[in-house]
Amino acid sequence: MITVALMEGHEGTGEVLRTLDDALAAFLKDMRDSGELDDTVLIIGGDHGLHMGLNFAYTQNGRIEHQNPFFAMSVPEWLHQFAGDYQANDNQEQAHPLALNEQRLTTPFELHHTFRVLAEWPEFSSDSWKRSLFYAQKKGRTCDEAGIGAGFCMCKTN
Repeated sequence: MITVALMEGHEGTGEVLRTLDDALAAFLKDMRDSGELDDTVLIIGGDHGLHMGLNFAYTQNGRIEHQNPFFAMSVPEWLHQFAGDYQANDNQEQAHPLALNEQRLTTPFELHHTFRVLAEWPEFSSDSWKRSLFYAQKKGRTCDEAGIGAGFCMCKTN
């Protein structure tokens, strides 16, 4: 596992953050072209969304942006297929669990279980798998069900 912390996004104008675009694009292209992504799970995320300026301070959109950081995950094709097959054998969901979770309420708790599955691979526990991002989380799940406190719930319902 490799972790990189970049602080460029904490500068107010966004100009410094733009200096990373070419380097990040080159890194991702190199990972793809070298075949590294054939057996690597790549996760790119932020610690929080926008948190500076009038948009953040005075608008509902600013609050939502602040409390919903960027998250992207790339998985190897074999793991993508495995997740789809596991889901299909376990319940009636027709779509792929990763696609379903893109529009469902997920939290860092599911990311934690995703890391557990990867760390334990291939002997992961069924409980960790079903609580991970590889498994379709419940449609219509509430913040209470997901363990999200009222102050951080973006759904307007608990």
